[in-house]
Amino acid sequence: MRRLAKHTRDDAYASKKDYQELHRVRSVRVYPGVNLNNRLTFTAGPAADTAYGTLAAFGAYIAAETPLELTALLSRGNVSKIGVFNLSADFTRVGFALSADEQGPISLELSWAGGDALDVWGLDIGPAAIPDGITREDILEAGRSIAPETYYLDHAIALNADLAPSTTSVVAEEGHWLHLKKCSYCGRLLPINMNKLGSLAFHKHNAKRTHHQNECRSCKKWRINDNFNPSRTVDQLHESSVITRERKIFLQESSILQEIKKRTGEGLKSQVWERFDRRCFNCKRGISLNQVQLDHTRPLAYLWPIDEHATCLCAECNNNKKDRFPVDFYSESQLRELSRICGLPYGELVQKCVNMEQLEKITNDIIRYATTWEPRTFFSVARKVQEIHPEIKLGEQLQRLSPEMHEDLLARAAAVRLLEDE
Repeated sequence: MRRLAKHTRDDAYASKKDYQELHRVRSVRVYPGVNLNNRLTFTAGPAADTAYGTLAAFGAYIAAETPLELTALLSRGNVSKIGVFNLSADFTRVGFALSADEQGPISLELSWAGGDALDVWGLDIGPAAIPDGITREDILEAGRSIAPETYYLDHAIALNADLAPSTTSVVAEEGHWLHLKKCSYCGRLLPINMNKLGSLAFHKHNAKRTHHQNECRSCKKWRINDNFNPSRTVDQLHESSVITRERKIFLQESSILQEIKKRTGEGLKSQVWERFDRRCFNCKRGISLNQVQLDHTRPLAYLWPIDEHATCLCAECNNNKKDRFPVDFYSESQLRELSRICGLPYGELVQKCVNMEQLEKITNDIIRYATTWEPRTFFSVARKVQEIHPEIKLGEQLQRLSPEMHEDLLARAAAVRLLEDE
């Protein structure tokens, strides 16, 4: 929805067309070498480091024929760092940063086991080109949650680094097709997921022409949200809390929590904290009970109430997860572990679905909900439902049943400037 106050920025683009145009490109395919010796090695020569010193980084978007683990070794001088990424048939965001006290060439080695080929787009290595106002500590703490976009490397071509002689795999120009769009802030061409529910470099936004936000995930965080949120008024901050509160009332979360406490003699928060060994499930840091934030596991935004399957997270990890499904936030190994701890079957945990039982309650009494809910809540629920089920359009259902109520809802929304700009 549109916020009640506008956030101004120095937008370098004269029209929306510039950053709402899609560019179709083809990734490169990397085949295993002789004896399945799968190794890709890249180098980047010495470059002028930014004011943030020797913060070296790499990033790419990679897909695999079948699920596999990709090992990445990033080195600069005598300092190196290893990361492991779980790849699937869909493009996955990979990348991390390395803090070194010396300048010099940067190298990257990617390796994997088996005879599967990889599709690669936007692979780049080099000093992180961080915009003003973001510290290197910010970037390092962000970790993989917004990698690789957060390092502001160039991902506009398939390979933007030199292959080293030690490479044993074979690179061919015949990978999968994907689409790029331009970020309205940094101007980079970055990939999007056209037909998938998860996001690559841009979060989903069905109201936009491209069905994705105008700003890349990194600019959205560092240059908009982190600057805009502190300056918002109490009323503006109240907007998102209204949606959350009305969803929770609709899902009867207070009754669920009371029933759990009555049945077990202990509150859900304490139970989940103990079940997760008093640690944040995602970052594994030990946290006190008053630091626990109960995550719904399956998102509240898609009508899943809090229940015994809740996840124990710290405030930072809970904020990073937001409304994402588990499969869009956790690795394969984490998903298996989470299923075991929270008790939700793996097959259900990895699904991206709306709670159809709760959705049926809405559709069976849509006029009442359109009347009693704030317009912002109705539109938010409608957008989330349509992400998963494009054929279900709550607004059109309401209009068919009661054109007068539909007009009233639109009028109430327009009165507080809630409708999204095209």
